[in-house]
Amino acid sequence: MMMRTARGFTLIELMVAMVLALLVLGAVAAVYAGTSGTRSEVERAGRLADNAHYTVTVLTEEFQHAGFFAELVPTGVAWQVPDPCATTLATQGWSVTPFQMPVPIAGVAPNGVAPACLANRKAETPIAVMRRVSSAPTPPAQATVGGYLQVSKCRVDPVGFVVSNVPDDFTLHDMDCTTVADVRQLVVRSYFIATCDVCGNDSIPTLKRAEWIGGEIVVTPIAEGIENLQLEYGFDADGDGKPDKYLVAPDAALGAGYGEWANVVAVRMWALVRSPDPQIGYVDRTKQFDLGPAGITQPANDGFRRVMLTSLAIPKNTAGRREAP
Repeated sequence: MMMRTARGFTLIELMVAMVLALLVLGAVAAVYAGTSGTRSEVERAGRLADNAHYTVTVLTEEFQHAGFFAELVPTGVAWQVPDPCATTLATQGWSVTPFQMPVPIAGVAPNGVAPACLANRKAETPIAVMRRVSSAPTPPAQATVGGYLQVSKCRVDPVGFVVSNVPDDFTLHDMDCTTVADVRQLVVRSYFIATCDVCGNDSIPTLKRAEWIGGEIVVTPIAEGIENLQLEYGFDADGDGKPDKYLVAPDAALGAGYGEWANVVAVRMWALVRSPDPQIGYVDRTKQFDLGPAGITQPANDGFRRVMLTSLAIPKNTAGRREAP
């Protein structure tokens, strides 16, 4: 009986097997690369949309809440426009006699000079400053740093309101003239576009907030990739609570009602947002954006995807007081 000799692969068979294996690996790699690229594009588009939506939402809510000063009615007030970088209570624009308060909304026009505390502000973009008090009361004993407002609802209290950071000063009462009235913290927030997120390490345009906290101005990044922001303020010149003209800043030459920040009853905004990083191979030679008062942009063609959102905000605490019952 004859024994068969065991055989291995011939050189040709090995080469054919290697070619087939390389073809399979190449196909798998192509599928993986395509899937990975699609996933990256979806993630980039998602981050772009999230940043744009978040920016507009934050600003809209801030404008809507501006001017909430609890039960304080500003009849006969002399409105003040304090420095956004003010860090002391004495420079926040409050006074009982004469009756003075800071305006709920103010700002700096795109071509205006930025306050010193708003470093790295991007050229030709505005600054918006909103003022109000916190919706949550603070125990009087804890009202020691910054500034706090207490409004009287008792007709026999000696004054109508107190602004202080000394606990012993908060002696005003509710309607029963026995219960101590709520004490609420003053909120001062400025929003602007900076040329960087972590300045000194990157050049990502970023929406930032400068807030008066603990007696100092604290700047916090809010959303990255915010390339441009434009604002127009609706001024109510006749006192009916409706905007008569939209301007980037007060202009008394148009009439007395258009020269005061206190007459702002609406805010229109345009936010142009770009993707955090460029997309390889992405080319856009035609896309333009209408930025309202800043005009129409030209195609950047730099690999970044962009989207623009607009919004209209109504400061209810200002406009609502002016509307006819």
